[in-house]
Amino acid sequence: MTARTRSLACLLGIPILLFGSAAGARAQDDGSELSLFRPYGDFRLRLEQDWDSRKGDGTGHDDRLRLRFRIRLGLDLNISEHWHARVQLRSGPHDSQQSPHITIYDFDGGPNGPYQFNFDYWYLSFRTGGLEVWAGRNQLSFWHQDDLFLIDNVTFAGVGVSYSHPMAGGEMTWHANYVALPVGMRDFSGTSLIAQAEFSREFSSTGFSLGAGYFGSRADPDDPAGEALLTENNTRDYDVLNLQLQHRSTVLGRPLRLGAEYGRNFRDYSQAPAGSFSEFHQKHVDGWVLEALWGPSGDAGDLQVGYYYSHMEALAANSSYIQDDWARWGTSTQARLTNMKGSEFRVLFTITPNQNIFARLFLVDAIDLLQPGDVALEDGKRFRIEYNISF
Repeated sequence: MTARTRSLACLLGIPILLFGSAAGARAQDDGSELSLFRPYGDFRLRLEQDWDSRKGDGTGHDDRLRLRFRIRLGLDLNISEHWHARVQLRSGPHDSQQSPHITIYDFDGGPNGPYQFNFDYWYLSFRTGGLEVWAGRNQLSFWHQDDLFLIDNVTFAGVGVSYSHPMAGGEMTWHANYVALPVGMRDFSGTSLIAQAEFSREFSSTGFSLGAGYFGSRADPDDPAGEALLTENNTRDYDVLNLQLQHRSTVLGRPLRLGAEYGRNFRDYSQAPAGSFSEFHQKHVDGWVLEALWGPSGDAGDLQVGYYYSHMEALAANSSYIQDDWARWGTSTQARLTNMKGSEFRVLFTITPNQNIFARLFLVDAIDLLQPGDVALEDGKRFRIEYNISF
């Protein structure tokens, strides 16, 4: 058993110990009915068009129109007032930690499938007062406004803790996570420490949130599982500082949310091997996002419009664990959406509280050449419209 495997085994053994503690805690209750099973799920049907996309060698991708779906089925177990467990099964390739979507039909003759499913959540949590602790596989305890530095589709195996308390008329929340980094849905390679301080306050007609966080990851270059990751992410460490600001108000009787996010990777790559991705992009370590959402969402008839601008240099974030939405850069199972600048326009219409129609347009250009030998900057255009229902 390798050191990586031993570490992962320790991480994944924690939920078993906690479950034993939870069972004991439940046995001490007054006999009232505490267990509550709550099944849930959601389904998405998406039409996606990619066109006018250029590769780094100067050639173009073929235009592509695909019909895709996502399904997620889960079970929540409220063991007691303080203990909660969750397990969830999602669609998506075994080899992709980023995407839960499956192609039903490619109108341009491309491949369909693969029709595969994986467990992406399995954890036990304990909550009391402002404290929450979880262990297992879960999304990170970390406040974020968008998917450009962190995406909820990617879940991590490990432990996380959040603690909230009143401060200065608002609420202060501290987050910390120590996790194994997934490679696909069935393996892990490397570890990460993620922490954040978050403050939110509401006033009579406005509100704001601030966040300061850290993403630190340590790769395991000797682990063959990590070779599936793109742009040498299996060999490179990251030390990213993340700062966020969000302002909430009302304009013309409709809610307005304005956000800004900045990240800088302080890891030194000056000693990276000559010709490597790290050496080529060693100075490309900054990223930032501006965003605006106007209108309500969640109730029948609600209409929300939004705009995002993203500028993500090649090493501003670990591209294996952020969004795969904006362009078709990478492979069918691994995306690499840094070294990217561009815009997203979106419209969200709520049919009923559990149904909506969501349309998004992405216009993307590369910031720099991807690698030595490339002769052109990548670019891409993508449009999506999808129907979502939860149950």
